[in-house]
Amino acid sequence: LEFRRVLFRSVAPPEQEVVAPTVPRSDQEAIDSFPTQKLTKLDELISNPRWVIPVLPGGELEQLLEHSIDLCRRGVDTQSEPCQRFFREGLTISFTKIMTDEAVSSWRFDIHKCILKNCGRMVELVCTKIHEDWFPLLDLLALVFNPNNKFHLYNSSRACENNLNPASATEEEQFAAPVDSRLPKGWLVDMINAFGHHGGFQKVLDRIVSGRDLTVPLIFALVRPFGMCYELLTLRTAKTFFVPIIEAVPNFLENLTDEELKKEIGRASCR
Repeated sequence: LEFRRVLFRSVAPPEQEVVAPTVPRSDQEAIDSFPTQKLTKLDELISNPRWVIPVLPGGELEQLLEHSIDLCRRGVDTQSEPCQRFFREGLTISFTKIMTDEAVSSWRFDIHKCILKNCGRMVELVCTKIHEDWFPLLDLLALVFNPNNKFHLYNSSRACENNLNPASATEEEQFAAPVDSRLPKGWLVDMINAFGHHGGFQKVLDRIVSGRDLTVPLIFALVRPFGMCYELLTLRTAKTFFVPIIEAVPNFLENLTDEELKKEIGRASCR
């Protein structure tokens, strides 16, 4: 295996790190505090032939994710060009390498745990943007929820840790659960549950049944991640969130004129 396939990097001592402010005084301060130096460093690390994804605590990926989540919650992320550039480039490239690289079996266990935590942050980020129809993030969610990617295949025997979810979650609040005790895919289950606890399933349902500016490619992008991991969804999740979607989509298609249907086919082919 090539040495370049490494996912950890030494970071400066805590006192030297630029720590993301937890409660900036204003939206403008939150925008201005986006760690552009961290973004530049991430771009350098992932574009190097011997690339590195900085997944350790306090690393560039973690800090950029946390700042991005804060801006998205405030609804001002589109006012930050560096944040948008992170979405378009660094974020997608980083998680594509993390989830699909052949060298996954050579990484230390603590690196895998760091990847798990960063996936939790990425899932939270996606949940803040569902209502904005951000296709790249939905595509990234499909990648992370794919049980057949290299990362999940390697970790498929791990049990749930529930460290991505609120500790108070009850059995009725579980959105996903293992179905095979030999290969429980517990880490993927944790990620799906994190999506649910951040309101992701409800947001997907609300977006589709609203009918607002709905398109076939958008419907596909919204439901595709769960078609890949459907076996892990609980019956309650399927009935509560996906049965209404299954009922809403045919109604949407039936109400399209022939001309609108042709446009939708064209849009779908472009995707």
